[in-house]
Amino acid sequence: MRWWLLLVAKLALLGALHLALILAVNHFFPQDRMGKDLDYTFWLLAAHILVFLVGYALWIDQRYRCRSCCSRLRMPLAEGNWSRAVLFAPPKLEWICPHGHGAMRQEEFKIGGGKPDVWTENEKDFWKAFEDAWRKN
Repeated sequence: MRWWLLLVAKLALLGALHLALILAVNHFFPQDRMGKDLDYTFWLLAAHILVFLVGYALWIDQRYRCRSCCSRLRMPLAEGNWSRAVLFAPPKLEWICPHGHGAMRQEEFKIGGGKPDVWTENEKDFWKAFEDAWRKN
């Protein structure tokens, strides 16, 4: 739920930035000048492009956040082999949450759109999988 709330907050911030930039451009130029005044058209276009670039950066940042705690995913682990990439298993990257909530697996190289990123959530006691390695035989 936090992930979605953070996304909504980012979108609200982006909308406020967009509105502020449009109001700033309209403050310096008279109304109804679109297509008639090159300066006005250029600055309005620059404002829209800036909002698009900031929105894209916010979306990329949102993709690499944990779905539970919203912390940045870290420690990318490369899986797969480039020598067998085309036929058997394309290389993948797995990003993990530093607090142990889960991991996101994404293809390293996407051909033809590829598969979407997959988020897998860990169980509550995710250390249980490592207990057998600690025991002596």
